[in-house]
Amino acid sequence: MLKKIVFTALGLVLASGIAFAGAPKVAADIAPIHSLVSKVMDGVGAPDLIIPAGASPHQYQLRPSEAKSLQDAKIVFWVGEDLSPWLQKTIFNLNKDASITALLEVNGIKLLDFRESALFEQHDHSDHGSHESHAKKKESHEDHHDHGSHESHAKKKESHEDH
Repeated sequence: MLKKIVFTALGLVLASGIAFAGAPKVAADIAPIHSLVSKVMDGVGAPDLIIPAGASPHQYQLRPSEAKSLQDAKIVFWVGEDLSPWLQKTIFNLNKDASITALLEVNGIKLLDFRESALFEQHDHSDHGSHESHAKKKESHEDHHDHGSHESHAKKKESHEDH
């Protein structure tokens, strides 16, 4: 869904009659958005990444090269003010003429509830037991070696069959 929105927004900007001598300068705020925009621009150009991967987007301080990328961009994609509130003022101050898309504000975006973990799918333990039952199964499996090896079981079976 997000890829479709990025592709549509990029297409609309390119089709709006703006004359470009080659690919437009594009900037994306964070690595996941940069990756999506890169896929859309594949073979045409490459967007600039504003906030390096691994850096916190919440309170990042732009380096001069990143500010220049924003200033030169004709198209800017960013998550929105909820992720990096400081970036909105920066984007509009550095580049008043760019086409700016805040992805959290795009119609049709489905926002998921905040999760403590990185998993976004529903997770229910009722279908496979509790964590305690998993721990007990693991312990009983680990204790399996206490009653001898598989070879000793085979010898006992052979000796039993001889009687």
